[in-house]
Amino acid sequence: MYDILVIGTVTKDVFLKSGDFQVVKDDRFRTGRAGCFVLGTKLTIPQVAMASGGGGTNVAVGLARQGFKVGCAGRVGDDSIAKEIIEEMKEEKVELLFTIDKKRNTAYSTILVSPDGERTILEYRGANEYMSENDIDWKDLKSKWVYIDSISGNIELLEYILDWAKKNSVRVVFNPDQKLIRMGKDIYKYIERADIFIANEDEYALITEIEHSEEKEEKIFKEIRNIAKDIVVMTKGPRGVVVADKKNIYSAGVPDSLVVDRTGAGDAFGSGFVSGYIQSGGDMESAIQLGIANATSVAKYFGTKNGLLKKNDRSDYNKVEIKIYKIV
Repeated sequence: MYDILVIGTVTKDVFLKSGDFQVVKDDRFRTGRAGCFVLGTKLTIPQVAMASGGGGTNVAVGLARQGFKVGCAGRVGDDSIAKEIIEEMKEEKVELLFTIDKKRNTAYSTILVSPDGERTILEYRGANEYMSENDIDWKDLKSKWVYIDSISGNIELLEYILDWAKKNSVRVVFNPDQKLIRMGKDIYKYIERADIFIANEDEYALITEIEHSEEKEEKIFKEIRNIAKDIVVMTKGPRGVVVADKKNIYSAGVPDSLVVDRTGAGDAFGSGFVSGYIQSGGDMESAIQLGIANATSVAKYFGTKNGLLKKNDRSDYNKVEIKIYKIV
């Protein structure tokens, strides 16, 4: 019996950070900003790091470090990268339910990090793209929770997981990938089946099909809240987080701290939030505090796992003010 089964992507990440990676304003792009560097020359890369990544392994390790018994299901290639990741997961005490793909390589990402910690990810999806419900032996699988992370937009797999969870009284965390998010309102029928739904502000806008702005943020959040089964979480990067259950809305900022690399901060928040929620018996403030502490800690380091907090590490815990509003 697992405390939490995590289903998601598995990758090898290479992080490159340089002062030669510049950020410029450019309204042609969704974020209003673009990364640029000089073509036709050599650029100095003073900082390089290599580590496992992917939402599945990031969340699984975050939960395991909080003391949970965690299983992680994913798909990898038959290559040296997969072997390295498998050894790392074993060291983190994550039980693996990996399928070995004999035809495709393990997924790989090169992550270009700007001086302010923002990043652009160049992604080869590899074996991740071919994960299906047939990769998991469901017959004797038991878990209290399932955390659905990136599953490469596989609707059949998503429906199978949700049906399995309902049949076996397994509670569901749903943090959809970009392919699922681009379904727009068609994803509502899956959000309403999750106990906890997590996405960032841009993803909320894409799902609701409402153009994102600070003025429309409340409307966007309310629409998802109204169709959700229970808890909804909107992460806003350095601007904090908004969370709602059926009684209250909770709003919190992010403490000022060193930012080396924001990659993995969203996964860190997710694993911290769920950990805090379970450990506290459902206390929302504890969940938010641990989620923010975990994300803040990860952003201080290169890689998606280096800063993940362990169960007794509360150095950044309870450092943010949480505002609570009754739902009327």
